[in-house]
Amino acid sequence: MPRSYFTLFCRFAIVFSFMVGRARAATTYDLRPDGSPKTVRVQAQLDVGGDVKLVEEGKNRTLKLSVSAQIHYDERRLLVRNAEPGTSRSVRLYRQARAEIKIGEEGVRPMLRESRRLMVSDEAEQRVALFSPAGPLTREELDLIDIPANSLLLDRLLPSQPVEIGQRWRHDDALLAKLLGLDAVSQSDVQSELKEVAGNRAKIELAGRLLGAIGGVSTEIEIKAKYRFDLNRRQVTGLGLLVKENRGIGLVNTGLDVVAKLQLALAPTADDGELSDTALAQLPLEPRPEFLALECDSPAKKFRIFHNRDWHLMADAGDLLALRYLDRGELVAQCNISSLADVEPGKQPSLAEFQHDLEHSLGKTFERFLAATEATNSLGQHIYRVVAEGRVSDLAIQWHYYLIANRDGQLAVFAFTVESALAERLGDADEALAATIEFAARPTARKPTPAGARVSRR
Repeated sequence: MPRSYFTLFCRFAIVFSFMVGRARAATTYDLRPDGSPKTVRVQAQLDVGGDVKLVEEGKNRTLKLSVSAQIHYDERRLLVRNAEPGTSRSVRLYRQARAEIKIGEEGVRPMLRESRRLMVSDEAEQRVALFSPAGPLTREELDLIDIPANSLLLDRLLPSQPVEIGQRWRHDDALLAKLLGLDAVSQSDVQSELKEVAGNRAKIELAGRLLGAIGGVSTEIEIKAKYRFDLNRRQVTGLGLLVKENRGIGLVNTGLDVVAKLQLALAPTADDGELSDTALAQLPLEPRPEFLALECDSPAKKFRIFHNRDWHLMADAGDLLALRYLDRGELVAQCNISSLADVEPGKQPSLAEFQHDLEHSLGKTFERFLAATEATNSLGQHIYRVVAEGRVSDLAIQWHYYLIANRDGQLAVFAFTVESALAERLGDADEALAATIEFAARPTARKPTPAGARVSRR
């Protein structure tokens, strides 16, 4: 090849390479959200099918599960002052929240109370917390609205830099844990890819597998999703999600072998009415402990308790509530709460009689009493607290008992069981739980005021 032709070819190659580079740059798309506060209307349809795995009388058992839930709400994103990176908050007005759940032959239809339609979604903690400024939720209400792919987090799926069609980006493990309601993700290859841009709409696909943990057990998840981004409005406008999960049987949760399908649609709407600046200015929107607490009625409606979300209800039959306390996925304690027959006001057993009954009921496992105190709070509730220690199968155990009597002679007993080695991790969680009890008012009795009063000891 003559030198002149070779030189011309090289120059052409350089120019062509430059033109291709410019062409590629022209096909780069900025999918970053604008981040400004805005209000969207969210419509969610969640369908779940598969098996629930549990252990009954030492034997594994599976039951068919089906779920169909419709969740509709308006959501206004808020500016959080002095927020840490990755912290966000929104306030929601639920217009519809209902589900039909069938496990085996049993079915339930949980619904959200009218007084709890206004909610806050807060990402300040390891998991996104949903709560109502109007007061505590029940566990059923929380489970109803705490669906996968929290809309507060959808913008976090988007790439932090402009991308080309066909380009992929990975997702942070902490974000995936929050999106799927897990305690943690230990391994993941989940990533998104920009598939197409048509007009002002970008289509993105997400896929991968991950290993995670929830409630002290491992779970394997395969996830696929398609989501849309509006280049003009700078926000995600829709998501279709498919989740296949195989979760082990846990200390507080059943195992799962299920497929979940979620459809989300997001559209702009006005932020007037209950989500207006004027309405929100009058509301406390921070995640206070009293808002994060869950309320739980005894089956016979004789009393109500309020507990933090580390306590998990295991049984509610007759006059008994049974709860377990988990700390970082590890079982720390169990609590059984039951009501006793009413007595004449002020005629409850003495502290010495209460100790005698406890020693008798513990039998050969009892070794000694570590504490025995008597107190009265400002509600007039009389409280005995007795801590006993003993051994069960060579394992050192503590039992923390509370006998609570109100002014009307209504009685309840809290019985906490904790390994002696874990008593320090339980801390004052037992006393905090017992202090929340509210007895149901008798027809002729004064209506109880909310618990939480200061206790004076003697």
